[in-house]
Amino acid sequence: MKKRLLVLGLAFTMFAATACGTSSDNGNKTSKADKTVTEATNDNKKTETQNNDDKDTKKEETKESYKSADDITMDDLNNHEETSADDFEYRDKADNEAVIIEYTGDDPIVVIPDEIDGKKVVDFGKIFTNDKDIVAVKVGDNVEEIADGAFTNCDNLKYVILGKNVKKFNDNNVGGKKLEALELNDGLEELGTGSSTTGVIVMGDIDVKIPESVKKMDFACKKAMIVKAGSYAESYAKENNMDYRVE
Repeated sequence: MKKRLLVLGLAFTMFAATACGTSSDNGNKTSKADKTVTEATNDNKKTETQNNDDKDTKKEETKESYKSADDITMDDLNNHEETSADDFEYRDKADNEAVIIEYTGDDPIVVIPDEIDGKKVVDFGKIFTNDKDIVAVKVGDNVEEIADGAFTNCDNLKYVILGKNVKKFNDNNVGGKKLEALELNDGLEELGTGSSTTGVIVMGDIDVKIPESVKKMDFACKKAMIVKAGSYAESYAKENNMDYRVE
């Protein structure tokens, strides 16, 4: 009887040890919780890889979405979402502000974002100067001044829309012969009175509507200025014998 109890006791001990080894770290087995974490990590890695692949695919699709500048319309610009922060390099400025220093994207349509990484985009300098690929640009609403040369020698530029808070537009030679539209914002105060000695010269064969808010100008366009009756722009056009029409 004692021998039988001893055998049963040994059997129970071995069974218990085997069971403990299955669930313990000492048994070198992966617990269900560990397995879940591992699978989640792998899923995250997979998702990250897929996201990178999606970005690359999106860039390739962007390159193919427009065969030439002629295919892009003002509606495309107006309906375009803000350009991704990933397509810019920027530097920090005081008071939680950012200055864009380079455009690294492939899309010929660029909508300057209002913010990057939670910082207000207040300037984009001369990132488009001499750019032969850019076709349409919409300026963000936190930009207050357009630099001299911002759109100079952009031979394929067709459309420019200023953000609603731009106060000074200093660019000298805007675009090239393909320029079809330059939309200046209400609230603009100075047009071509920056450091440039040539003022703003619109290179496209287009009419340009001058906001009534403009009170200082050094400006020329190849066709007519569209002005408000009694505005500073009307007086400027008369004094300089420029073509204009009253809206």
